[in-house]
Amino acid sequence: AISTDARSHDFGSVARAAKTEHRFVITNPLDEAIHLRSVRASCGCTTPIIETKTIPPGGTGTILARFNTGTFTGNKSATLTVSIDKPFWTEIQLRVKGYIRSDIVINPGEANFGEVTEGEPKQLDLDLVYAGRSDWQLTKITSPNEFVKVDFEETGRGGGQVRYKIKATITDDAPIGDLHKQLVLHTNDRRITSVPLRLLANVRKDGIQTSVDNFKLGTVEEGQQVSKRLVVKAKEAFRILEISSDIIDVEFEPSDKPKAVHLVNINMKPNQRGGGKFDGSLFVKTDLEDEIAKLGLSFELASQHSVLKPAAPVQVPVSKNED
Repeated sequence: AISTDARSHDFGSVARAAKTEHRFVITNPLDEAIHLRSVRASCGCTTPIIETKTIPPGGTGTILARFNTGTFTGNKSATLTVSIDKPFWTEIQLRVKGYIRSDIVINPGEANFGEVTEGEPKQLDLDLVYAGRSDWQLTKITSPNEFVKVDFEETGRGGGQVRYKIKATITDDAPIGDLHKQLVLHTNDRRITSVPLRLLANVRKDGIQTSVDNFKLGTVEEGQQVSKRLVVKAKEAFRILEISSDIIDVEFEPSDKPKAVHLVNINMKPNQRGGGKFDGSLFVKTDLEDEIAKLGLSFELASQHSVLKPAAPVQVPVSKNED
């Protein structure tokens, strides 16, 4: 049966306008690809998005559930019905729920640092506004990682509101990679004592950066050309001198003009024969000193013996009684 990592998710208690999302992972255990035709939600409080329309045999895909905290408040729940039309018709039901607080607003709605250069700290400021009890307090904020430091201070109290300034910092020892975590805001609220806040960052190596870390070309026939686009950027203007690979022939159109950001069209063609799976690298050489970006590259070369010729058409007699 087609399976998911989980059929339900509880967002818990979240602040109003906080960016709140969850990805359901769908696994295809079949010998054929499955196609996700559509997804619908039983409540406008949640917007479902199909992120992977076709899931290959043994592969995984995702459905994104976006909790609409900016337009709804209170206890909300939704059933997401995923319709699958290939290789057969079936439906999967997923469920989400959560409590959207109307008394707390955080701006921006998530602690998103974006791209962070390795070895360089980066700070992010957020504003919290609470409307309600006059004695309400933000007591502490817990961080999931030692390299993410968080401080806060009260900036105002009166007129039925309490205001805080939150400062989050990624330190210079943050490891390279994507960060998808949560900060937890703790309060003296009698009923709901904590509020999660999504934490995002992409720590990248200093120097040449590329839009992807690897290219997976899938199954390729001998002599077949595969085209991909790649964004290559750095802090200063540069030229791309060469793009090469140890497992595939590469062609690209170089630019003579130095730029800080290059959008490159790359044409790749296998230079192996006989079929099989190949794993190697793609190298991007620039005119910056000692700057060569290395990307992963993999593909499966279809054997010529595995390419079947189409069968001759078969004449099927039609009875006169058939419509």
